[in-house]
Amino acid sequence: MSLESLPVLDFSRLSAGPEEAARFRDELRDAMHEVGFLYLAGHGIPQELTDSMLDVSRRFFELPDEQKLAVENVHSPQFRGYTRVGGELTDGAVDWREQIDIGVERAAVEPGPGVADYWRLEGPNLWPDALPEMRGIVTEWTERLSAISLTLLRELAVSLGAPEDTFDEAFASRAFPVLKIVRYPGSPTRSPSRV
Repeated sequence: MSLESLPVLDFSRLSAGPEEAARFRDELRDAMHEVGFLYLAGHGIPQELTDSMLDVSRRFFELPDEQKLAVENVHSPQFRGYTRVGGELTDGAVDWREQIDIGVERAAVEPGPGVADYWRLEGPNLWPDALPEMRGIVTEWTERLSAISLTLLRELAVSLGAPEDTFDEAFASRAFPVLKIVRYPGSPTRSPSRV
């Protein structure tokens, strides 16, 4: 299969009547089966929220190193927080990026008998003191995208002939989205790029 671009699906079609919703589901199933990725338009995320996310992300990466390192992921048992430029390897080579990982804000799960090891990833985030508004913006962004994701999973289940709630046990009751905000400033051999 030759692919010139990713499929574009308009999420708002789910509200345009049963026939249009059925066509959307068919196109969603085909895109996920044939391509595995898609662009989602008509999702209803306000442009102001997108602008706020971009703005707070840029301001985070503009913070002095000592403020970013105060929320470095080495301070988090849940691997949340900041990773400095060159702090990760990709395919054995230094990855010239910096990032902050943010998950769902929850209390930490105590290890013990009958508690699976993966539950240690549940817990609080590390937030920069210099950007108190970051928490609210990122939380709203994550909640809105999680709601859209769950709707897509439910529509995908229906498109496969399964009950709408097929994926709910895995994704609705205890969803675990993690947002990775990344900046590629460049490397000694590449010119810097922008966020």
